Amino acid sequence: MKNIFLIGLFLCATSLSAQSDGPGQVVKANPFGFIVGQYQLGYEHALTDQFSVQMAAGILTGSGSATDSTTMETLTSTRSGFIVIPEFRFYPKGNSCQGFYIAALARYRTVEWAVDGDAWYNKNAIGAAAVLGYQWYGDGFMIDMFLGPQFKSVSTEWFDDTLSELDAVLFPEGNGTGVRFGMNLGFGW
Repeated sequence: MKNIFLIGLFLCATSLSAQSDGPGQVVKANPFGFIVGQYQLGYEHALTDQFSVQMAAGILTGSGSATDSTTMETLTSTRSGFIVIPEFRFYPKGNSCQGFYIAALARYRTVEWAVDGDAWYNKNAIGAAAVLGYQWYGDGFMIDMFLGPQFKSVSTEWFDDTLSELDAVLFPEGNGTGVRFGMNLGFGW
């Protein structure tokens, strides 16, 4: 993962600026992620008129509590982790960072849940997607919407094997194909 991040930074630092009327750089965030404790920030940089790279990274946090109905004991859970999404975009109309695009991306996410301070499980998901999207630009403000198929592989490490049977019931995220969709808001220049 570290190598992918360094390659993305290198491409951004050594690339040519886009020759379009639109922005050459965009900073964006997923506003819906804030609701579920996923704080993610992305940076897109135009390489040419038709190509750009984007790197999104963020942290996952959260906590909650529940009362055991038999013992009346209150349990507190916490979630922590991070997510990294490198992406390569193609803008067929030659106006990078603006308009219709086709993108290929990778995604890595890791999350650890703890109950009353004791680690409960660690879940890792790695995947890839191909999306179609549209990025609207107006007066510096950006709206980025996308949709497409994704594939992911999920692994879970339980720190208490007696709880591993709960994985499919409580946390149904699993391996296989799915749909990736979303919206980001941001600013371009």
